[in-house]
Amino acid sequence: MGRLNRGAVLVVFALSIAGFSAAQTAAPATPVRHPFLRHRLRECLSILDLTDQERSDVQAALDAARPTLDAAVAAVQAARQTLETALGATPPDACAIGADALALEAARQTLRTGREAVLNQVLAILRPDQQARFLGCVDAPWLDPATPAAAAGDEPGEP
Repeated sequence: MGRLNRGAVLVVFALSIAGFSAAQTAAPATPVRHPFLRHRLRECLSILDLTDQERSDVQAALDAARPTLDAAVAAVQAARQTLETALGATPPDACAIGADALALEAARQTLRTGREAVLNQVLAILRPDQQARFLGCVDAPWLDPATPAAAAGDEPGEP
């Protein structure tokens, strides 16, 4: 009787694992927000019917912010590399890893703050109707490029 129960438990366990893995592969791609509008900024601005003056003002704001944002991106990359080096050390130093992780998070927060400042500068240039359309474009979900649906070109919200 004990062998029968063990066999039944193993069969149920194997079926549940098989069902779980099948559910994972069949799950639809979940849309995620793009970390920033870098790749869609021009697209989102192009739908706004900007005047020449608005275009030049937006371009001036972006050009002025570029050095600061480039430095923030470089700081994030350097902090990420430092953390990866600390993680690969033998033996790993927990204190160094923790300090590097905190430094990476601080660099990311600096980058987020800079990006938000640029977004606010662009919004200050736009008229209220343009602001609503721009924010709608910016807030639209993005598919994770690593998902099969994104590779096939499916858009979020499509059946």
